[in-house]
Amino acid sequence: MKAYTIYLTWSFARIVLLGEGQSQESWTSLNISVDGRLHAIRPFALPCYSLYDGNEVAIDEVACTVVREEYSTNLIRAEKPSGYMNLQGEMCLGDPMNQCTLDNTIVPAAQPAPGASCNQGSIPSYYIKVEKISDIIAALNFTQYHGVPLVIKNSGHDYMTRNSQKGSIALWVHKLQGLTLHNDFIPEGCGADLRVGRTITAGTGVSTGDIYNFAYEHESTFIGGYSPSVAASGGWVLGGGHSVLSPVYGLGADRVVEFKIVTPDGVVRIANQCQHEDLFWALRGGGGGTFGVVLEATHRVEPLIPVAVASIKLPSNITADTSIKWIELMARESLAWGKQGWGGHAGGTYLTYMNPAPGIANLTDDGTDARNSMRSASEFALAHGGDSMVEVLPNFLDVWNKYVLPGAMTTAGVTRVLATRLIPQKLFSDDAGIEKLMDFIKTTQKLGFDPRNFYCPADTPFVVDNATKLRMRNKTRATTSVQPAWYNSLWDISTSLTIAWNASYADRLKNLTAITRGTLLAEELTGTDGGTYPNEANPFTTNWQESWWGDNYEALLQVKRKYDPRGLLKCWKCVGFENKDIFTDRFSCQGKLQVDVDRNVANIV
Repeated sequence: MKAYTIYLTWSFARIVLLGEGQSQESWTSLNISVDGRLHAIRPFALPCYSLYDGNEVAIDEVACTVVREEYSTNLIRAEKPSGYMNLQGEMCLGDPMNQCTLDNTIVPAAQPAPGASCNQGSIPSYYIKVEKISDIIAALNFTQYHGVPLVIKNSGHDYMTRNSQKGSIALWVHKLQGLTLHNDFIPEGCGADLRVGRTITAGTGVSTGDIYNFAYEHESTFIGGYSPSVAASGGWVLGGGHSVLSPVYGLGADRVVEFKIVTPDGVVRIANQCQHEDLFWALRGGGGGTFGVVLEATHRVEPLIPVAVASIKLPSNITADTSIKWIELMARESLAWGKQGWGGHAGGTYLTYMNPAPGIANLTDDGTDARNSMRSASEFALAHGGDSMVEVLPNFLDVWNKYVLPGAMTTAGVTRVLATRLIPQKLFSDDAGIEKLMDFIKTTQKLGFDPRNFYCPADTPFVVDNATKLRMRNKTRATTSVQPAWYNSLWDISTSLTIAWNASYADRLKNLTAITRGTLLAEELTGTDGGTYPNEANPFTTNWQESWWGDNYEALLQVKRKYDPRGLLKCWKCVGFENKDIFTDRFSCQGKLQVDVDRNVANIV
C-alpha cells in the first residue's frame, strides 16, 4: 500500500492529490478524463467539527444543523458520497481515534466536544461521480497503472465495510438512474423461445422505493428488499437479495434476467442466460464490488396482487422469558406459515409477515383465512397485553406504505454488526429440532444477547418451485451462485450488536469477540446444512468462503480471475480476497481486529 499526501483546496474547484508514484499531472489528467467529476470526500459529520485530521477548519453551522437533525435519516445519507448507513463504513473499526462521528444516542445528535478532531477513518480519499461508462473505464485504467485502490459506492447500505476503504477512489454509482418497463422481455442474444415476460430494467443507483412506485404505476409488483433507500440493482441483488415475498416468488437473484456491466478489464458486457453465462451466474449471488461495475439490471415482475399482512406485537416491557416463549411459538409455526406463503421478519417482541399466495391473500373473505393462519401468534400476543392486526390489502404498495415505510426511514447513523445463519428446514420439523434451536437461543443469551432483540428474516425461497427460476442453457451448475443452503432453509437468524459511537478498542474487541462466538455456535447448530448471507454476515467470520458460498466458491473464484485477472477490485472478504490481505495496510481497519478476535476466541475455546 502506498502512502499518500493529500492537499485539498476547500472550494474543490481544483484538486491536487499527490502520492507515491502519482504526479499532479496524472491526477489532473484523470479529472479531465471524467469531465471534472473527481472530487475529494469529506466525512458526513465534518460540518460540525473545528478540526479535520488535526487541522483547523471552520464549523458550518447551517450544514451542521442538518447533519445533527438528520443523522439517522437514510435518504439524506443515500444522496451523499460520504453517506454510509452503518458507521463502520465511516470509522476505522480498529482505531477509535480515526473516525468522524457524532453522539447518536440523542436526537438531534450531539455537537462534538471542543477540540475534538474529525478524522477520515475508512472513507475513501476521493470519488468519481459516475455519469458515463467512460468514467468507470478511466478509473479502472488509473488504478491499474497507479495501484490506487478502487471501491464501488452506491447508496451506502453495507454492513461489511466493502463500499469504503482508506486511501481509495470510490466509484459513486448512485446517480446511474433510469427505469424502463418491458411487457415481454427477451434477453439480448436469446431467441424468442427464451422470452421471460414482464420485466423492469433499473439503473444500478435506483432505490427500491422508487421501483416499488414505478411498478405500481405500471400495474406490476416488484420483489425487492425492506429499505426504501437500498439500490435494488446493486449489492442487494448481487448478494442474493431476500424479500418478504421470497417464499412465493424467490430471491432477487432468482428473478434477475440480465445485467449490463463494465468488467474490470474495461469491457462493457451484457450477461444473461445466452451470453457470458458464467458471469451471469456469478453476479446472481457472488456479491457486489468484485466482478465489475453494474450499470443496470433487468428484473422479472409480477402482476398487481392482493397481499395479506400480519403485524403482531408484544408489549415493550415483556420479560426475556416471555420473549423466549414467543420465539419458540414462532419456530413451531414457521414451517406451516412458510408453506402457506408467509414471509417476513420475526422479532423477539413482534412479527411482521406478508403473504401474496391466493390461498391466504383473499380479498373476498375479509381476511378470515389470514387471521386463522396467524391465530396462535395473535392469541399469544393478546394474552400478554400486545396487539394484533391481520388483514388483506389490494396490493403490495399499500402494504409497504402502511407497514414498512414508517419505520424504515431512520435506521442509519449507528454501528450495527450482524451475524446471520441460514437454519435448515429439518430443524423445524420435529420437537428435537425445535429444542436444539431453542437451546442455541438460550446459549446466546448467556453470552449477553437479549432475546428481546432477536431478529430473524423468515423469507427464504424454500417454497419456490423450479419453474420460477431460469436455468442455465448448458445446465452444468445451479441457476444462481448463492449459498445453496438458501433453498433448503426456513429462517435466517440474525444476531446483532451495536457498538457505541465512542467505544474504546477494548470495548469493540469485546463485542466483536462475543458476536464471533455466537457465529461459531450458529455454525455448530446447522453444520454444513446451513450457511450465511454475505450481505449480512459477521465480517470476522474465519471460514467465510464456505460459510457464504459453500461449494460455489471455487467456481466463483474462477469467474473472478477470468474477468479481473489483475485483481483491480478487491474488498474485505469478497470473492478473490486472500487471507494474507488481512495483514495489509489497505485493510488495517479490519485486520487488527480480525487477528485479535481470532486470538480471543481461540483462548476462550
